[in-house]
Amino acid sequence: MGLDTLTFLFLFLPASMLVFYLCPSKYKNASLAVMSLLFYASNDWKNLPILLLSLLFDYLVCSKLVRFGSNQKGRRTIFWSSILKNILLMVLAMAMMELGWITMPLGLLVYTVTSMGYVIDVYNGDERFDGKIMDYLLFTCFFAKLYAGPIVQYSQLREQWENRDLSLERINTGMKLSVSGLAKLVILAGGNIQIQTAIQEITPGEESVLSVWFLIITSTFALYYTLTGYCDMARGLGNLFGMQLPENFHYPFQSRTVSDFFNRFNITVTQFINRYVYVFLGGDTNGVLSTTVNTLLTTMLMGLWFGIRLNYLVWGIYFAGFILLEKYFLMKYLQKIPPIFDRMYTFVVVMFSFTIFSGDSLKTTGYFLKSMFGLNSLPIFNNAILYILSTNYLVILLSFFFATSLLSLIGKMIRNKVSHITEIGGTVLYLGVFVATISFMI
Repeated sequence: MGLDTLTFLFLFLPASMLVFYLCPSKYKNASLAVMSLLFYASNDWKNLPILLLSLLFDYLVCSKLVRFGSNQKGRRTIFWSSILKNILLMVLAMAMMELGWITMPLGLLVYTVTSMGYVIDVYNGDERFDGKIMDYLLFTCFFAKLYAGPIVQYSQLREQWENRDLSLERINTGMKLSVSGLAKLVILAGGNIQIQTAIQEITPGEESVLSVWFLIITSTFALYYTLTGYCDMARGLGNLFGMQLPENFHYPFQSRTVSDFFNRFNITVTQFINRYVYVFLGGDTNGVLSTTVNTLLTTMLMGLWFGIRLNYLVWGIYFAGFILLEKYFLMKYLQKIPPIFDRMYTFVVVMFSFTIFSGDSLKTTGYFLKSMFGLNSLPIFNNAILYILSTNYLVILLSFFFATSLLSLIGKMIRNKVSHITEIGGTVLYLGVFVATISFMI
């Protein structure tokens, strides 16, 4: 019962909203926490004990941190026991997944990182431990953000719970975001995955330069629309329950620099790594060598967020190289050229990075790069790839279009000229998108 299933949309979600809205205010968080655990159990019941034991351990650690008060030795001991537990849990799970021993437990990275951040903040005095275990469970494992985030801080949600906004405007915003995320998941991510699969099934004798290019393009869009689709749904569903979750992707493919791309792609994870790793290590305050090492470490961690694989590590190193190159050399030139050219530069750098990300080994990445530049004696194109593109061109065009902010700009222009019918037109448009998306799911 994923977020993009009919069971969720027409059974679980309406039931959750009914329970939530019928509950008195003081029980709303508890009801939503219970529904989140039920959602988890319906999807991954075998790993529910891992979630509960891990989160309960961190909850008790926070409780002890408060009780120890000025006993710094005791506080440090239990603090590091929590940090090491969380790191080991993530590393072991990802390593076992790469070895094919297990499938990644649902939401493990999201709830573990969220909880670890809370423990760190309580230890540093940046967060107040209020002892409300149901609030803590909702904060760490709200069902809508288990798949891809966003990562949130406890104080962000506590302030909203104290003045919960359940207005029609908030609900309307939530429904639009949810529909947008669902369409990205079902139509764009699903469509690109189908094209990617079709290209991968081309027999070796029918490969071409164009087929390799579109293998990288579609695998990139499949990842992007899967992640941003889940995150948009999380934000939309959060609004339906009176929670405004932070944006996790902001048109990263139209960034003006590679550094800008990194700040727009998986935003809350980048912020987490910057806050708890980069800044902790001194950031860029201790000279060029320190900045280089810290940048390498943070970008490699961003790569490892997707799994323990050499290609993901190299993907992070690749970005670190361009970020450092921009910081110490390129930026003064990029600031002087027209925006269209620095966006083109960034787009090319980012798209080539996914030759690393998409490969299951560096050898495969090397094959991709050689093929894309015609060094493997492949034809430029052939009937196999032309047939795939001719039957799926609309998905590819829409993928490029929705990776930009053009639709948002068009919407603003329409609102400025015919504001009196914008709301009605927008509602009709989203209803049409929802119906179209459901038709793809049936």
